[in-house]
Amino acid sequence: MKYLLDQKADDLLSKLTFAQQAINRIESPDEILSSYTMPLQNLIGSLRNRVEQAKAEFTQFVQATHFNQLCPIQGNAQRKLLAAILRNYEDIENRIIIGIDTFLPLIPVWNNQKQNPETKLYHNLLKIFVSDILKLGQMDDYVMTIVGENYACLPINWAESKHVIFGTYSEMENLQKSVLLSHEIGHIFYNKNEQNIVPNVTSNVLNKLHQNKPPNVNQNDFEQAKFIWASNWIPEFISDCFAVRLMGPAFLLQFMLIVLNGQPNRISVTHPPSNLRVKFMIDTLQSLNLPNCNISHYQALWDSYSNTVSTPISIFLVDDEVIKVAFDSINSMNILPTCINEKWVDILEAKKAIKTNVVPVQDLVSIICALGMEEVSRDLSLINQVLLERYVSNFNVF
Repeated sequence: MKYLLDQKADDLLSKLTFAQQAINRIESPDEILSSYTMPLQNLIGSLRNRVEQAKAEFTQFVQATHFNQLCPIQGNAQRKLLAAILRNYEDIENRIIIGIDTFLPLIPVWNNQKQNPETKLYHNLLKIFVSDILKLGQMDDYVMTIVGENYACLPINWAESKHVIFGTYSEMENLQKSVLLSHEIGHIFYNKNEQNIVPNVTSNVLNKLHQNKPPNVNQNDFEQAKFIWASNWIPEFISDCFAVRLMGPAFLLQFMLIVLNGQPNRISVTHPPSNLRVKFMIDTLQSLNLPNCNISHYQALWDSYSNTVSTPISIFLVDDEVIKVAFDSINSMNILPTCINEKWVDILEAKKAIKTNVVPVQDLVSIICALGMEEVSRDLSLINQVLLERYVSNFNVF
């Protein structure tokens, strides 16, 4: 009877073979897709080598210990050795699940959305818009943008870091919402700059969290609080700050529409409370000193809802001093771009044109920022359609 672990190795190798064959079947991949398939092939090759090496290690283990898979191992050293081999297989399988099985289904979606009459205009415009934001954020990556999921950024841990950006399918004809993609690109910014962010932001926040820890908080709860801030909340705050610095009040307004609900102070492990995020964005806007930007208007809009339904949070996780340290540390990072200042005049000019139902002549980012500041109830379908056709027909880089 073949060893169970050898059968597992064969199973993993069959998955890797399938993945390689799927890549080989791609005809004439564009530049963006090629920038993903090349590192993916490197990952497949390295995982295949790891499986073959793991098989050899298991064969040596069987020979050295006279292993019988129908009888439990008694020796402690042998048990540890087998456990290490099993952990190696587990890591390989996790990399296949996250790095291959998650990505491969996106390839036909990508190719279809480029050609499908229903999606190709919006899909191409999103590629242009994302490319422009990446350049403004001083990131020259090719990033796949898929229409279909809620706004999200999927990080893929290959030999090199790759990301996939998602836009919402039901909002293909609503370019106002496109500003929300800037937050997802902010996650790419965070991942690329994490080594600078950890010592300059994360350490400051965790130190203040420790200083302000109440005596009745046990160590497990404190470790959980540190994890929440370091792994989830700081990346979210930085991505929000990134988006406001690029999109200005348009991002703030569209974000408020997305998160408006009856629990603005709800604590989540994955995301800070909406009230805190809005506060961060408004403070960021104020620090930019944009002329003719009525920040108090947005503050009043939000407060009229949140102050009515919310009650203050008292848990130490959102201590006021910790929040202040977080904002000051993030907002003082000189690596964060501040493109909204340079584009603000163009955004206001585009906003004037939109008010009179004229299609603006400014650049795409400025126009979408101007659209994002308009009320959703306005019929902007004609302007949206003209923009889709204008930018897609004049753009042939991809």
